[in-house]
Amino acid sequence: MKVFSHGTGDGDRPVRYLIREDIPSRKEHPPEVLRGDPKHTAALINSIERRWKFTSGVLAWHPDDDVNEAQERDVMDAFERVAFAGLEADQRHILWVRHRHAGHHELHFLIPRMELSSGKDFNACPPGWQKDFSVFRDLFNWSEGWARPDDPARARDFLPDKADLLHAQAVRWNRKIKSSNRDEAKAAITELLKDRLSQGDIKSREDVLLILKEEGLHISRIGKDYIGVVVPESGLKIRLKGGIFAEAWKPKEQSSEEEVCFVKLELPKRIASLEEELERVLEKRKRINRKRYPARWSEQAENIEDRIINERNRTPAYRGAEKDGVGEPAKRQGFCQPSAPAGGNYASPESRSGGTAEFLRRCWEAVRELAEFIAQAERRKRELEEDSFRMRT
Repeated sequence: MKVFSHGTGDGDRPVRYLIREDIPSRKEHPPEVLRGDPKHTAALINSIERRWKFTSGVLAWHPDDDVNEAQERDVMDAFERVAFAGLEADQRHILWVRHRHAGHHELHFLIPRMELSSGKDFNACPPGWQKDFSVFRDLFNWSEGWARPDDPARARDFLPDKADLLHAQAVRWNRKIKSSNRDEAKAAITELLKDRLSQGDIKSREDVLLILKEEGLHISRIGKDYIGVVVPESGLKIRLKGGIFAEAWKPKEQSSEEEVCFVKLELPKRIASLEEELERVLEKRKRINRKRYPARWSEQAENIEDRIINERNRTPAYRGAEKDGVGEPAKRQGFCQPSAPAGGNYASPESRSGGTAEFLRRCWEAVRELAEFIAQAERRKRELEEDSFRMRT
């Protein structure tokens, strides 16, 4: 899963990118809209007056993974449960588009940064989103047997050129990027290290640092997942990132049959643990979202329910069965058949403010208020949708 850094500007550009078919690699496999309406999505984004207007990203599979439509639906449903935890269906919007032109399965999502009932800013993937969504991702990868990005057996020794988004885009458009002196120096260093790795000279990142120093390169910086070097002759500064340049890198080892059997035995426990963790993530996000974006009709219903409960729990005086001073019940006629007032007119218990008739009347009024509120909410929702499309056109 990846969330893109851009999220400003009008809604036409991200929508057009997702559904356009004139990109060379998309002619054989055009995009397919799975959920949502592209025009509606663009209109909602365009109606937002804040700087940050949308959240976009992609769920991508390994080329060897087979994904059917049922699995797609399960993945989208689970993603939406995490992204919109605690929100009702009329409080959020999302567009899903399938891409297969890059040689593997992709599901792109585009979410307007707005909670629809209030118009407040809503970011489904705020900073630190990886912590919550990694649980969702891992659960599906383990349960479906898909390739996992954190699988040590699949770790790359060197990042491919397509990891550079600019280079990948140029390849899709059949264009070539002119190599700079820095690119050529980086390629030469990479080829050298590949040869030494194949000869068995590299067992850890310390060996990589030693070889770079032997080649006369100056080590400028060392990070958790990169090594910075300077070429003495030209003064070029190069950052070598990922793979063998990372602190945690280790040479790949062939898994034994015992390790494979152990993983299979532990699989049900791992899946159960991930399911429990996902429920904790959902509960946490529900509390946050419901506190900030309460559904108005739900809020009204809760208030009405509280009023009904209070009325129901109110005990009229005539229903009591008090006891006298010696512990014997007081005479029932003193409570069930109160004396008539001086005017001679007797009011039945049901006609009193706390009686059954009054309680039923209040219940009916509460139900009618709720129905009127829901009707107003529906009218307001239609008005907002019409205004959004009007602004778009």
